[in-house]
Amino acid sequence: MSRQILSIDIRNQSIAAVVLNTGLTNNAIEACAFTTLPTDATEEPPRRVALRRLLEKFQLKGSPVVVSLPADQTFFRTVNVPFKDDKKIRQVLPYELEPNLPIAVDELIIDYQMVPDPTIDGLLTTAITRSAVEAVTADLAALELRPQLIVPGDFPLALGLSLYAEEIENQTLLLEVGIGKASLFVLDNRKVALVRLLSADITSESGIESLALAIRQTLTAFADSRPQGFSAQTLFLSGPALVNPNTVRHLSEALEIPGKLINLRTQIPKLETISELADWQPCLHDGALAMAMIEAENHACLNFHRSSSMLRNFWTAYQPYLRGPGILLILAVLLSLGGVLIDSHMLSKQLKEINAKMENVFTSTFPGTKLVLKDDPKGQMVSELKKARSSGMDAEQSGPQMRVIDILQQLSQLIPKEVDVVFTRLVLGSDGLNVSGEAAAFNVVDDVKNRLEKAGLFKQVTIASANMDKAGNKVLFKLKIDL
Repeated sequence: MSRQILSIDIRNQSIAAVVLNTGLTNNAIEACAFTTLPTDATEEPPRRVALRRLLEKFQLKGSPVVVSLPADQTFFRTVNVPFKDDKKIRQVLPYELEPNLPIAVDELIIDYQMVPDPTIDGLLTTAITRSAVEAVTADLAALELRPQLIVPGDFPLALGLSLYAEEIENQTLLLEVGIGKASLFVLDNRKVALVRLLSADITSESGIESLALAIRQTLTAFADSRPQGFSAQTLFLSGPALVNPNTVRHLSEALEIPGKLINLRTQIPKLETISELADWQPCLHDGALAMAMIEAENHACLNFHRSSSMLRNFWTAYQPYLRGPGILLILAVLLSLGGVLIDSHMLSKQLKEINAKMENVFTSTFPGTKLVLKDDPKGQMVSELKKARSSGMDAEQSGPQMRVIDILQQLSQLIPKEVDVVFTRLVLGSDGLNVSGEAAAFNVVDDVKNRLEKAGLFKQVTIASANMDKAGNKVLFKLKIDL
């Protein structure tokens, strides 16, 4: 899955744009364009006219947009703070910067570049007026563009140089030369340590010498401020004013530092081009390319605006690619839920049929009993069977095949009326007959036992227990009779 990033490098007199196509394994430059701001009077602001002219060359829809503003609209300062916590740093930065800025800090947007130890190296900070950011945002909104990232001009190229250039020395200079202005970046151990905005008229020899003098003065002051000093070993150059290669040679000779033009396109690993880029010029497009790579690879960069919702940024970028698979995923989920509901309905129907069958079996087995536990007819049936077994009057027991009426007849014949005894309970089971009763005395119990033993129906009679009741008026006894 890939996405497009539209990178727009805005300067005072020109605008460069690059469309980067990002993928899982590599990135590719899809298109590039460069135009100058119109000088003739128009109804629209010149920058908006130039932006519309650029967009007509691209076929874009919903691509993330990253923008850099002219470097001379920003303020770069280096300040020292006594702590490293981000929240505390952002609280004190306005107070630290206020004495060194020509504009009230309330009107500025401020950001900073973190270093390992800000108490020693200091923080590189940048600021810009809110009105400048709002103006470019309004121009983009008029063209239905919503920037995800707004950064200070020329800084992305310095950051890209530190990230991708293999031959970079520990102490290096980057000079971005525009029309009338130049940005000097001092890189120490691949970290931007200082930024200075200088006047630059390189159309004449005296102008080049004047720029070289300002650079030497800046480097001397910077070296004096650092305990380890600073001595530039390499000079990298870029910018719209360096289209003529002879200018690079003149600047190198004036500064007495080996200089070379940057070609960031050849430095970035796994970077391809989708089509021929006949209009590509490194000094014009490298800044936009560096900014696109920062967004694609999510590198930390000084910025004046970052869209607050990462999820919304992701959705904006990948919405055209996710819509189709998303619809298929929703359909698959709905079909799965439908299948679950159908299975649940069928199982519920089968369960009701089984319960109905169990209820019919219960009512046919126990005609006079009402089914109470409808959710568990089996449990009630087991309970009813246990009650039936314990009643003692079940002629279907697995013991001897003897009728209860015959047993009662024997007891009636063997015990005369004058014997003071009352049988209270008879239980016929598989192990014989258990008889419980009450007698006037213990000898009456013995008499009953002896009389029953004479019956041919009973094999053996045993007194299981014989005890006086609590009142002491009668004997409670139990007889065990083997049939």
